[in-house]
Amino acid sequence: MNTKPRRVMQLTVTTADKPGILAEITSVLAKDKINIEAICAYGDETEAICYLIVRNNEKAKKALKASGWDVKEEEVVVIDLENNPGALNTIANKLKKLNVNLRYCYGTTTEAAGPCHFVLKATDNDLAVNALSSSK
Repeated sequence: MNTKPRRVMQLTVTTADKPGILAEITSVLAKDKINIEAICAYGDETEAICYLIVRNNEKAKKALKASGWDVKEEEVVVIDLENNPGALNTIANKLKKLNVNLRYCYGTTTEAAGPCHFVLKATDNDLAVNALSSSK
């Protein structure tokens, strides 16, 4: 398990909020055999936002843009966590200790044997990486 924080480029898809939009986005990715490693999606009755971490950003961006959606790339920080009580609290306290302000975060879950991915966007990703890299 990789417990070191790493910077990755996340895709942000913005589209109209309507029934079935998640099916449409995931259909485009599945058709091109693009694996989704993490996802967070929400809508606000007018606009839908979908954050995606995938294995092939360039291929995914091309496919999603060809479908008419606005697609942007931005840096986020990912750290793998053991799937046990208190794992998230440990890193949350590291972020707090260095006064890291989060814009948003989301995570994946898995069976007990595998790691969970915690994804965050901080106002200062460098400070977040430093906080999560500390052994204290």
